[in-house]
Amino acid sequence: MINSKKALIFDSGSIITLALNNLLYTLEPLKKAFGGEFYIPGAVKKEIIDKPLKIKRFMLEALTIKSLINKKILTLVDNEQLKKETKRIIDVANKTFKTQGEHIRLLHEGETSCLALFNLIDTKKKAIVIDERTTRMLCEAPENLRKLFEKKLHKKVKTERINYDFFRKFKIIRSSELAFIAYKKGIIKLPANSRESLRAILYATKYKGCAISNTEIEIAKTL
Repeated sequence: MINSKKALIFDSGSIITLALNNLLYTLEPLKKAFGGEFYIPGAVKKEIIDKPLKIKRFMLEALTIKSLINKKILTLVDNEQLKKETKRIIDVANKTFKTQGEHIRLLHEGETSCLALFNLIDTKKKAIVIDERTTRMLCEAPENLRKLFEKKLHKKVKTERINYDFFRKFKIIRSSELAFIAYKKGIIKLPANSRESLRAILYATKYKGCAISNTEIEIAKTL
């Protein structure tokens, strides 16, 4: 187990959303305000640093993200216990829904390793920053996810309902929430009023990969 007073665990998508919007600089002051640790699993590092470093188009972003680890803004966790827990969770997730005798593959290694790390951090004050919709729905509204699959696949989808409880304990937030907090704390400064600024920030996260609805954005800008 990892002892931590408070913890946020970052999936690759949330880091990429921040990078594409030039908001990685917000992580250092956000961490200071948070008063805890920011973690990434080894599988996420492979997705956002190791693989992109081999592609000219993405090298700069990868190096910028790597600097966050070097500066200890992000703490890397990569060990056998984490890999074992990741495998256990992915086995459960990918046997939760079935259609026409075939299981639906829900999660990949990166986001699953975030769930695994959540289980290995010894604190109640923790959350996972995931922008991807499927993982969030699996944890927060699995029955809605089942119905969504039926709608998209045009097939009956069966479920192992006992697995719903397995994922209910995970707390998920998105990069949009972090960006909202960063603005409210004065970390992000824009030449516009609060409503316009928040609208701009949240739509930017939406169009760079964060699963946030137009309705959520319109509500958030009034807060």
